[in-house]
Amino acid sequence: MLEAGALDTEHPDERRKKGLKTNPDGDVDLPDAPYTTFRYPACPKCLANPPVLADGTRAKVEVDADGAWSTSSTAGVLKPAVVMFGESIAGDIKTAAEEAIDNASKILVVGSSLATYSAWRLVKRAKERKMPIGILNLGGVRGEESFFAELKGENGGERGVRCSQSADKVLPAVVAQLQRLNEQFTPQTKAQHESN
Repeated sequence: MLEAGALDTEHPDERRKKGLKTNPDGDVDLPDAPYTTFRYPACPKCLANPPVLADGTRAKVEVDADGAWSTSSTAGVLKPAVVMFGESIAGDIKTAAEEAIDNASKILVVGSSLATYSAWRLVKRAKERKMPIGILNLGGVRGEESFFAELKGENGGERGVRCSQSADKVLPAVVAQLQRLNEQFTPQTKAQHESN
């Protein structure tokens, strides 16, 4: 992968030509990668101030010469602020997501199969509120037949749309269209539009 130069470009088509495969969920498939040698970054906060462990002792957080977390550490692996598959969502985040759905007029799902209940539940909530639903995802989507069952052939996308395309092919045009729409509204017309 390194020899092919696949990591030297951000352009998805170039990466694909050079053998780098990105899965619909954003994971990258690196054939023959030695995952056993993968090294984790250390948490900067834990390095500066190691946490106290459950037994009351202060954790040991060490890094190697390259700055990677050392296996001699007893804490301090840097974990991104995302909920991994199988983990529970914090109550305040769940409430905030539900409120975001309740305050929205439409929902767009990008690059998700809605395999997790927490994601599927939010789209179900939008459906129950009769919101238009847009889904952009390669492959199947949990419950998609129920999200689009009421749409007839006359729908031009304003009441819902299901697109099985790669997000990197579709999103640039969506962003450009949103920018054009945003430019059409002056502050006065925006206020009028929002009041309707």
